[in-house]
Amino acid sequence: MSKRTSNLPIVLVVSCAHAMVHLIEQSFASVEQVVSAEFALTTQQSGALGSALRIPFGFGAVLTGILADRMGASRVLSLYLGGIALVCASFVATNSSSILWAQMFLLGIFASMYHPAGLSLLSSVTTPNDRAKALGLHGVFGSLGLAAAPFLALGILWFPGSNWRTFFLVLAAVTGVLVFLFRAGMARFGDSNAPSNSAAMRTVDGTAGSVAATLETAPAKLIVWPFSVLMLSSAFSGIVYGGFLHFLTRYLSESDAFDSWSIGRDELARGQTAMVLFCGVGGQWLSGHLATPRRLPMMLSMVYLTNVPLLWWMSIASGWVSLVPCCLLAFVHFMNQPVYNSLLPDYVPVKTRSTWFGVSQMMTFGVGSVGPYLVGSFTDYRQGYLALAGMSLLAGLLPILIWVERRNRNF
Repeated sequence: MSKRTSNLPIVLVVSCAHAMVHLIEQSFASVEQVVSAEFALTTQQSGALGSALRIPFGFGAVLTGILADRMGASRVLSLYLGGIALVCASFVATNSSSILWAQMFLLGIFASMYHPAGLSLLSSVTTPNDRAKALGLHGVFGSLGLAAAPFLALGILWFPGSNWRTFFLVLAAVTGVLVFLFRAGMARFGDSNAPSNSAAMRTVDGTAGSVAATLETAPAKLIVWPFSVLMLSSAFSGIVYGGFLHFLTRYLSESDAFDSWSIGRDELARGQTAMVLFCGVGGQWLSGHLATPRRLPMMLSMVYLTNVPLLWWMSIASGWVSLVPCCLLAFVHFMNQPVYNSLLPDYVPVKTRSTWFGVSQMMTFGVGSVGPYLVGSFTDYRQGYLALAGMSLLAGLLPILIWVERRNRNF
């Protein structure tokens, strides 16, 4: 971001909330084997529980996007953090898988509030030229949140007398602290009581700043055709994302390379999972710095298409080699977020941007919620990665249509 137009403090405050939503998203997957053992769940039942979180996480984003456009992004973000803290605290009383289903669903509802409000806020305080870098940093925080989930679970489960419920109690405490930090940050760097479209358009010193350039390039109304193409591509990519993440720790723990280690398989796999997800940080940072308005559609296509051979490799890999395609896939797949989220504002109006980002998140996380169930439904869930490769192929072909359209009009 340029010095003149930078709203770095706002980007950092919102990015912390972004890290938390992805930590929550990956929370159940990080203790999935422990929970499955306690409640005697099959992989299909476990996958369905993962979908129970992801379905409201995705589909709820439409309603929360409308809510953010009406009552203000920062209020919605505060509600998201407070709700997450309360639900995570409730896990101390979980004594059946039925209660767990309800808790996963509630986590998904509150988590759905983040992306429509947070992405709208960031896209409104940046110019098209600055946006990818800001969203790249925002994405780095998100990947750090994903990587923190298995790492935190590993540390807590190692602690004597702790269990998976302790893990969720720690998440409740962390989220509770973040509520106060977020409110303090927004009070310092923006008008937290204004509607999202005006609050988001204020720079740190309260002037119009970079928003003039944003308004000049934003369309007056939704441009339906390219938006629809992006939504379809996002749905296929979301299925890949959900299916890959849910069984990642199980995939690594079941590799025969762990037999010779003195440390337990599951514990080592959680550490490996954190390392894999940390690779996504590099992908987010790189794509944020490489992306320019002209490159966006083809970059998005290449990211999705590169997923295809890596998912195929995961389906056949064994031993320590299994770690290699996982790390590469995390690095490549997460490159899509700064690119995709920079491309989307070219086709949606500023006044309803939270709403349309909500629709986008519905496709990514709502339709994508079938990913864990899809992979878990295979007799050997590893073969589900072949189905994910097919989804990624479709996701990669669609942005080429946008590239052709933009080239024809010399965008």
